[in-house]
Amino acid sequence: MLPYPFSRGVFICGEPVTVSTDAGPGELEAARARLEETLVDITAAADSHFKR
Repeated sequence: MLPYPFSRGVFICGEPVTVSTDAGPGELEAARARLEETLVDITAAADSHFKR
């Protein structure tokens, strides 16, 4: 997506989620859940940035 010229935007970054290369299914699921939670939090923060 390309924004319109002179539109406002915000970039929000979260903490990196690292997973070892030899992670088992349980560790992968835990990392996936952490990533999903982080993305939900970041999306909420970005959405609230422009709400009045």
